Amino acid sequence: MPEPKHILQRWPPLGRLALFALVYCGCASLGLRLMPPGEHISPMWPSSGVLLAGLLLSRSRHWPFLLGVAILLEPFAYTPGHWPHLASFVYSTGNTLEGLAGAFVLRRYAGFRHSLERVRDVLSLLGFCVLLSPLLSAAPNVTLHALRGQLPWADFGRELRVFWVGDAMGILLVAPLVLSWSIRGLEGWSRARRLELVALLGTLLATVHLVFHLGPDAISVFHPASSVAFPFILWAALRFEARGTAAAMLVLSLVALSHTLAGSGPFVLGPEGASAPTANLVFLQSFLAAVAVSGLLLASALGERRLAQEKATHLNRELRQSLEELAAAQHELVRRERLAALGELSASIAHEVRNPLGVIANSVAALSRLAPPELHEGPAWQLLCVMGEEVARLDHLVNGLLDFARPIEPHLFTQSLGGVVEGALEASLRSEPGAGRVQVTRVLDAQLPEAPVDAQLLHLALSNLFINALQAMPRGGTLRVELGRGEPLEGTPQAHLTITDSGPGIPPDVMERMFEPFYTTKAAGTGLGLAIVRRIIEAHHGQVQVRTTPGQGTAFIVLLPLAGASRVPSAA
Repeated sequence: MPEPKHILQRWPPLGRLALFALVYCGCASLGLRLMPPGEHISPMWPSSGVLLAGLLLSRSRHWPFLLGVAILLEPFAYTPGHWPHLASFVYSTGNTLEGLAGAFVLRRYAGFRHSLERVRDVLSLLGFCVLLSPLLSAAPNVTLHALRGQLPWADFGRELRVFWVGDAMGILLVAPLVLSWSIRGLEGWSRARRLELVALLGTLLATVHLVFHLGPDAISVFHPASSVAFPFILWAALRFEARGTAAAMLVLSLVALSHTLAGSGPFVLGPEGASAPTANLVFLQSFLAAVAVSGLLLASALGERRLAQEKATHLNRELRQSLEELAAAQHELVRRERLAALGELSASIAHEVRNPLGVIANSVAALSRLAPPELHEGPAWQLLCVMGEEVARLDHLVNGLLDFARPIEPHLFTQSLGGVVEGALEASLRSEPGAGRVQVTRVLDAQLPEAPVDAQLLHLALSNLFINALQAMPRGGTLRVELGRGEPLEGTPQAHLTITDSGPGIPPDVMERMFEPFYTTKAAGTGLGLAIVRRIIEAHHGQVQVRTTPGQGTAFIVLLPLAGASRVPSAA
C-alpha cells in the first residue's frame, strides 16, 4: 500500500524552503538556549532532527538547497547580532553531514516510510540516524573545538559523548514529530478523538509540571515519580500511534528540560546538582531516550497491526466483490445457456407445428367457403369459427417462437432515434383497440445526436413496450414518452427513452420474472414479448430498466449508446 504524500507537497518549493529555514533557525536558537553557562556544546540540538526530516520529506534534487540554507543560517544563530566567525560555518557544515548521511541511508537502503507505522522504520531511524550518523558530526566538531583551545583534550571523550547524545536526542524527539504529522496531520481522527488528544497533552503537561516543580531536596533521580510520564506515553501510543506519541514526547521534553535547567525536578542531583546542569541533563537524556524509544516502538507495532488489518479488510472486500461478480457472471451464463436451449426447442417446435397448422388453416378456410349459406347460423359454422380463432392464436404463438429462436444480429446504421420512436408509437396506437381512451404526451429532444440502431428490430422492441403500456390502461389513462440524453455509461454517451403509463403498476412477484421467456399474466399472451425486447436492446449494447409504483404506474427505461460509441455506416 503506497504511502500518502505529505502535506507540505501542496506548497510551492520556495515556500517549503522558507519554512525549513525559519524552523531550522528557531530550533538552532533553542539548542543554544539549552547550552549550560560556560559550555560550548548543547546537550540537546533540535536542528538535527529538523534537517533530517526536511531531507527525507524533500526530493533528492532539492537537497543542495536545504543543506546550503542550514550551512549558511546556522552560524547566525550562534552569534545573534554579530557577523559569524569562519569557524562557525565549519561547524555548521559538520552538522549537516549527519543529516545527509542518515537521509541517504534511509531512503536508499532502508525503504523508509515517513509515517513510522512500521517497526522496521522506527528501528532504521534509531539505528542509522540516532546511533550512528551523529558521530559524523560530533567527531569533527569536537576535534575542531579542541584544536581551537575551547576545551581541553582531557575532556575530549566526555564532550564527544555530550555532542553525540545531544544530536541523537534532537533527531529522536524532533524527526518523528515532523515526519508523522507532515504525512497524515489530523487525518482519520474524529472530533472526539482530537479532543481526547488535547486532553492527553494537557493532562501530561500538568502532571509533569507538578512532578518536575519539586525541588532537588524533595525528590531524587531514583524516586518513582520520575516514571509518571510512562502511562501518558502508553496512552498516546495505544490511541494515537506515532503522531500522538511524538506530540506527547515533545510536551514531556519541553517541560522536563525547562525545569531541569532551572534546577528542579527528579533529574537534579540533590541541592549540589543545581550547579552542575550538564550532569543533570545527562540523566534527563537517558530518561527521555528510554521513554521515546519505548513509545515509538509500541506505536509502530500498533500501526503495523492496523495496516495489516486494513489490508486484510481491503482484500476481503475485493474477494467479496470478485465472488459477487463471479456469481453474476455465472448467473448470466446460465441464463444465456437456458435461453439458447429454449431457442433451439422453440425453433424445433415451431418448425414441426407450422406445417400441420398451415394444413389445418387451409382446411378450415376451404370448409368455410364450401359451406352453404343456410349453415352459417348453425353449430357447424360456430365450430369452424372457433377452429379459425384457435388456428390464428396458434399461428401467433408459432411466430413468437420463431422470433425468439431466431438469432438477433442487428444491422446497425446511424440514424435519428426520434423517427424510430414515433413510428413504433403510431403503429401501436393504430393496432390497439383501446388506444383512443389514452392521452399520449411526447417529449422528444430534437437536438439528440443520432444513434447506431437496426430500425426494424428496434421498432419491434418499442412496439412491444408501447402495446404493454396501452394494455395496462384498458379504461384510459396517460402515456408519457420522453426521449433525451442520459448520463454517460462507462464513458459512452447514452440516449434515454422513458415510457411511462398510469396503470396499476406491477406486483413484486411479477417484477422478478417479467423478462423470463414464456412467463405471462395475460390470458392471450405468449410470455415472449419482454424477453424479445430485452434481447433486442442488449444486442444494441443497451439496457432495459423497469420502475413501478403500485397503484400509480410503471416506467420502462431504455438506454442506447449514441453515435460515436462504435463505428457504423450511416443510413443512405
